[in-house]
Amino acid sequence: MGQTQGHVKMDSISSSFDEQNPVLSPDGKRMYFVRSGHARNQGGVIDRGDIWYSDKTEKGWSLAKHAGSTINHTGLNGVVGFSADGERIYLLNYKDSEGNLHKGIAMAEWVMDHWSVPQPLDIRYFANNSEYISGSISPDEKVMILSFKSYDTFGNEDLYVTFKESNGSWSEPENLGADINTQGEEWSPYLAPDLKTVYFSSNGFEGQGGRDIFVSQRKGSSWTDWTKPVNLGTEVNTAGVELGYAIPKLGELAYFSSTQNSEGFGDIFGFPLNKTEKVLQEIVSNTETPITKVTEPKAQEKPVVVMTMQVLDISNDQPINGIVKLNFGEKEIEINTAELDSQEKKFLVTIEEGLEVNVEINADGFLKYKESFIVSSTPRSGGNELEGVEGFKLTSREVGTKIKIDNVLFNEGTSSFASAKEAAAQLGKLIALMENNPDLKIRLEGHTDNRGNPKLLKELSLDRVNTVKDYLVEKGLSGKRIETVGFGGEKPVGQNFSVAGRESNRRVEFVIIK
Repeated sequence: MGQTQGHVKMDSISSSFDEQNPVLSPDGKRMYFVRSGHARNQGGVIDRGDIWYSDKTEKGWSLAKHAGSTINHTGLNGVVGFSADGERIYLLNYKDSEGNLHKGIAMAEWVMDHWSVPQPLDIRYFANNSEYISGSISPDEKVMILSFKSYDTFGNEDLYVTFKESNGSWSEPENLGADINTQGEEWSPYLAPDLKTVYFSSNGFEGQGGRDIFVSQRKGSSWTDWTKPVNLGTEVNTAGVELGYAIPKLGELAYFSSTQNSEGFGDIFGFPLNKTEKVLQEIVSNTETPITKVTEPKAQEKPVVVMTMQVLDISNDQPINGIVKLNFGEKEIEINTAELDSQEKKFLVTIEEGLEVNVEINADGFLKYKESFIVSSTPRSGGNELEGVEGFKLTSREVGTKIKIDNVLFNEGTSSFASAKEAAAQLGKLIALMENNPDLKIRLEGHTDNRGNPKLLKELSLDRVNTVKDYLVEKGLSGKRIETVGFGGEKPVGQNFSVAGRESNRRVEFVIIK
């Protein structure tokens, strides 16, 4: 049929690759879409599609950028929608902690300048028997229309509705019925904010080509009783495939994808909104708070903490690549920091406040790291507290690596701990390190400042590290794994004529010897 005259092609976004299913952020400043066939995708050129984005500028839409590995994986990706304020994004499919792909919907949160690690939604009895899935979520985040193939599907992919329940999970998906669903394929639904109007693509009704866009309205309160779907006509639909028609919160255009020149690859287009669609757009623009209560009032949720995390080399605080496994509540997630796009290798995780988190990190050339902590809105020590970053600091496995044990202080002139509580907290980290790496052997080295008799200072430093060794053995470590030596004031790291310098010289360090 050739190019439809009313189509407005997004030249800076469209390419020789396959672009589909555009979704605008609520502020209208960023367009997300799916691009397949590109080598930059997580699965390379054979990847079924990654999320890319383009930013709106004074000159139009910018050249597209890959949205990064945090919200993309090697399976089919796509954006379902956003919260009204744009702080949450809903995504297609997800990976578990072992890297296995699962069908379903996940959600991530925007913090500072990143999306957090997506976490799956709990949709009761969800089962998808197709490689395809798409969907749309209402601005109040209480209703989703999904396209997939399940137990009671009429033919191929059908449209289903699911509702958010008071406990945060989602109801069992309900088929929208035979008014909308056919023996063909119903794809890429868009649920308008009136919660009555649905746009979708189908090859099961009479149309212009391979798959056309239709619109239908819900009758009354039922979700299975719909008006006869209306084809949007030749101004929108062509002999090719049209997908992902959606009305943004702002602007004069609806957006969708089309293979209108029948080359098999989609491009992104805009189409002028009609009067009815502008009314729907006004509802979108006014939706800053929930517009309806679909289920019973939501129970008060426990506060959540969005944590920015980073894996660092303890010797220089530089980011390193590693596999991070986090286990909390009933969730397990895994992050490979080598796949993160930023040089700082920071990643975001949303966790309910008060939960215990078990962390395990493996990185080439570093000792295995394990710890547990309780989630709090106050940053823990170890990261950058001013920036709210939680830093997990790993120690090199290389023989000769030397690490200072901070805040293990002694009473003046003695080998007794100045603060037993503080010493226990600091030495607990060393105990955990040795328990997590049972083949590790260390040498404890004691140092003092230079004030006093050199021979007595040497004896004092040895007594002090032996006190540390005795504590470690008392806590269950084998003494055969720990050597001790006292250097007194022979190896200063600071100037002994200053208070600060003398303080830095009074230290206990451990050195990896095996």
